[in-house]
Order: sequence, then C-alpha cells, then structure tokens
Amino acid sequence: MVQNQSPPPKNSNKARRSGYLSFDIGEVKRLSESDSPNAEAYGYLYQAVTTQPGTPKGINDVYPQTAQETAQMQALLQKAKDARADKSDSYFDFCVADLEAVLDWSSHRHWNFQWQVILGVILTLLFLSWRADRKQKDVDMNQELVSAVEAWAPADTTLNWDETPLYDYDPISSAMIRDGHQSPISYKLYNLYMQKHYYASSMEYAEDYAARADTASTADIRKRLEKSAEESRASAREHREEFDRINGMDFKEIQKMALHEYGVWVEGAERGRRAVRGWSIFFIILIPLYIFAERPYGYTITRTRAESETLSGISKLAFALGAMMYGSASAIPWLETIISRGDDSETTEDAGTNAPRMVMKLVLYAAAFALICVVSCLLMIYMTAVGLWRNYDWTPVLAKVKAAASANRKG
Repeated sequence: MVQNQSPPPKNSNKARRSGYLSFDIGEVKRLSESDSPNAEAYGYLYQAVTTQPGTPKGINDVYPQTAQETAQMQALLQKAKDARADKSDSYFDFCVADLEAVLDWSSHRHWNFQWQVILGVILTLLFLSWRADRKQKDVDMNQELVSAVEAWAPADTTLNWDETPLYDYDPISSAMIRDGHQSPISYKLYNLYMQKHYYASSMEYAEDYAARADTASTADIRKRLEKSAEESRASAREHREEFDRINGMDFKEIQKMALHEYGVWVEGAERGRRAVRGWSIFFIILIPLYIFAERPYGYTITRTRAESETLSGISKLAFALGAMMYGSASAIPWLETIISRGDDSETTEDAGTNAPRMVMKLVLYAAAFALICVVSCLLMIYMTAVGLWRNYDWTPVLAKVKAAASANRKG
C-alpha cells in the first residue's frame, strides 16, 4: 500500500493559512473503497474532507469555510475515530492528527493584520503631526494680526483716489500686503490699492471690447462685444463705488473691517488645524481597532483567502512602487555642474538643469510617500470596517441596544 505522507511544514500557521494538507485525499478515498479493516473509518474521513458538495475536490477544498462546516467535519471525524477497527493503522492516525490540527486551527481566532499597512498609517500620522504644527503656526500668526489690529491707535484714514497708486505685483504692493495690519492707514491703503487695480483692469477690458466691436465682422459679434464692454464698465463702476465706500470709513469702521477679515483668517486656520488633528485622532483610534477587527476564525481566513491575498498584494505593490520612486529620486543628484578646464585654470558652472532636477527629485519623494500613506489608510479603513462586520457577531449587542432604547421610550 502506497501511503503519501508529506513532511510537516516549518511554519504551521502559514501552512494553515495557505490550505496545506499533509495527506493525500485520493489515497483516503481509495482506502475507503478497499477491503481494509478501517474502510468504514476512511469513508467517514473522506466525507469529512469533502464537505462541500458539487465542487471539485482538491487540497483547497479540505478546510472548512463556515462554523457549520467546521462542526460537520468534527462530527464526521469523530465517527471515523469511532469506526476504526485496526488500531495499528499508523496512516489513519497520521490523517486524523492532521485533520484535527486543521479543525482546531479553523475553530479558533488568529491575528490577521498586515504590518505594512500599520507602518503606512504610522507614516501618515507622522505627516499629520507635522501638518498640525504648521497649522498651529498659521493660527498663531493670524492671531497676532488680530492683536495688532486691536492695538491700533486712532488715526485719520481718509485718502484720495488720484493719489492712491495702482495695485501691482511690486515691492511696494507686497509690503502693503505684508504690513497692512500695522496701522489703519496701511490696511485701508492696501484695500484701496486692490479696488483701484480692479477698476483699471475692468476699464482696460471695456476699452478692448469696444475697440474690437468697432471692427467686428458681423452685427451679432458686435452686439456680444458691446455687451461685454458694458459689463466691464459696470464692474469698474462697482469697484469705484467700493473704493469710495471703504475710503469713507472712519477709524472704528476700518478697524472693524480689519478685525473681521483677520478673524476669518484665524477661523480658517483653526478649522484646518482641527481637521488635521481630527484625522490624527481618527487614525490613532483606527490602528488598535484594525488590529482587533483583523482577528477572524480560521474558517473565515479560508473563506476570504483570495480577498486577503489581493489586499496584501495591493499593499505590497504600493510599497514596492514607493520604494522604486524613492530609489529613483535618490539616484538623481541635487546639483549638476560642468567643469571646464583651460590651459592653467578650471571653471565650474551650473549645468542649467538643477532646478528641474530638484523639482523631479522632490516630486518623486512626495509621490512615493503619498502612495504608501494613501493606500495604507484606505486599506486599513476598508479592512477594519469589513473585519468588524465579518469577524464578530453583533446581534447580542444590537439586541441590548434595542431593548435599552425601547425601555427608555416606555419610561
């Protein structure tokens, strides 16, 4: 009698997860149909390893996929042990021991979380921590602007349209933006700068549309251009009116306007900071919840083996691509120079590609980091939600909640 016995695996847990079986199902079937004293016992054993009717029988079909199948296989295994006639049949003992190990593994919970996913989320938390610090600095900076406005000394803020220069992207305008909070005059001048700039732009558009309307090839085009010119002139009038409205504000009104504007900045920075901290808290809570959720029974691991392999493959692919991008970025030098050698001198100069190199290097670093973080976070959220739903029976908890809610309504 040929009896196929595979050597025991070195990593039994990994072997169970992959559906490993050390004995030959075909041999068990042959023995169940032979004249062996243990033929009946082998028959029950064969039934135990083929509990999924209507499917091709093979090594991947042996492991149970539900609690019901596990119980059914345990009952059949017990029948096989009870029907055993020849106590000296070592192959039967070997098959029973292996199947008992399979059923024991299937009926217990096992940790099933992925370390690389946790690592990716930890990297995300480090990034969020850095962002939270930056957001806090924004809050503090904007709050300083509010404090500066509150400390303004009363002053005459009346300005003149003709003497107000046009807003432009020049050092003076930049200084107005940067230092507008320092005095009511600076703040008002900055706002008047803007309104006069908008006025000039609208008038320029109006003149351009009017000139094009004069040379339009058709009446329809002329009509559209004249309409656009009128809309631009109307916009210019609105900006002039806004200029006069702002210029007519006294000290208290301009201070109130500045406090409102900078207050909005503070609120925006606060919202950003709270959002970042909220996500940080969410992922801090999610990590242990994910570990708890990913503790399924063995039969669930068997049933969802294909899905688990897919999710693990996605995670590993993200890390592999991230590593490739990181390696590519590291291989790009920060600077490239050209060395020119003369008769008695040597000149070093920029090769002209340093800025693009730096941009490419930083983009690759950022893309690698973002890919790992985003994929890890999405996988953890998905696996936590599915794991909590799939791996735990929430019926008793929901029943207690409903009972408590019903009692409160009656009370």
